Amino acid sequence: MKRSLSRSRGFSIVELMVALTIGLIIVAALLMNFTASSASNRTNARVAEFQTNGRFAADFMRRELQHTGFAGLSWTNLTQTGSLATTDYGCGVGFAANINQPIWGANDSNPFSGSCIPAANYATGDILVLRRAGLETIPSTTTLASNTLYFRSEYLQGSVFLGPTRPAALQTPVADYLLETDVYYISPWTTSSAESPKVPALYRLTLGAGPAMSAQLIASGIENMQVQYGVSTVGGTRYYDASTVPASLWTSVVAVRLWLLARSTDAEPNYSNTSSYTMGDKTVTASDGFQRQVFPLVVQIRN
Repeated sequence: MKRSLSRSRGFSIVELMVALTIGLIIVAALLMNFTASSASNRTNARVAEFQTNGRFAADFMRRELQHTGFAGLSWTNLTQTGSLATTDYGCGVGFAANINQPIWGANDSNPFSGSCIPAANYATGDILVLRRAGLETIPSTTTLASNTLYFRSEYLQGSVFLGPTRPAALQTPVADYLLETDVYYISPWTTSSAESPKVPALYRLTLGAGPAMSAQLIASGIENMQVQYGVSTVGGTRYYDASTVPASLWTSVVAVRLWLLARSTDAEPNYSNTSSYTMGDKTVTASDGFQRQVFPLVVQIRN
């Protein structure tokens, strides 16, 4: 009887408390591991996000810069027809149609605050203007759209004209293209000024029907853009900031150095970023919890 009672006896209070304590320790360890793993995954996701945005923006700008100044068959005498040189299509008189100046920029300032880029839409950094003919020829049988700027390319000249009427051909061969004029800048937000938190982004104004300039989002999380312009000289290529390029040499730009500073969307918990990022003539010093990376590129302008 004693033997039977001994065998059926349960856990003592001490044994139960020890078992519960060990179980709680195991659960706590699992929760700590899960929390650390989740935090690490979130950090990796933030890094992947701004690196993806930065690489996309850099690749996009590389392609755009490589095609800057494309004028089809033309290599000289790029002009505007009619009153285009004295017409304002959003960013100033003659601005959109100025195909003779394929590239232009402003150094850490917004010269369009009174026209196409309101001061509230501009955050910081350089502004870059690119002009070219579109990359696809418009067949001669295609009816051109009204109130749209086009580029007529002929061997000894090229001219911007307003659709739908094509100008008379002066030489052969002849090719017509859409005119593309783009203004790149850093916006303080990605979607609107009401977003919270505000995430800076690379935007551009692009020429379209109207003719008018309209805003397009290029890449979210781009916090700054710096540009230097390479001008061909006797001793080689000399790079200038936009504020120091001699006015007569804008049409002689043959290369561009460009830096994009990408930033994470959210601040990293328990992380303090005090790094300095050098981009051309500009050094940005962080003082917050956002992770950042600079994406530099050098592009030879083919045209």
